[in-house]
Amino acid sequence: MKYPLKHFVICIGKDCNRADRGIERGECIQAELKAHNKNIGRKSVARVCTVSCLDLCDHGPNMIAYPGGTVYSHLTRETALAAYQGEMGDGPRRPDLELELPPKSENPGES
Repeated sequence: MKYPLKHFVICIGKDCNRADRGIERGECIQAELKAHNKNIGRKSVARVCTVSCLDLCDHGPNMIAYPGGTVYSHLTRETALAAYQGEMGDGPRRPDLELELPPKSENPGES
């Protein structure tokens, strides 16, 4: 058996899944993307899963696409679908949705 080639891991931690986000919270994003993946017949090649926390709370809702580990941040249902489509080759890649953090200091203790 070969396990699916692509994994989309969507955070449903407390910040990514806050009630005030309404239908744009992690839980809804994951459910909609999972249904889309199944409806287009990709369940055997791509999995859409949840994780309790990605420790990227200030940037959520977040999703990581594997292989590669690309982090997509500040997602909505629409932008999550666009990131999925780019990863799966159904549309253009979306580097504009990727999380970019400033480089960390090379000297420990420096802020």
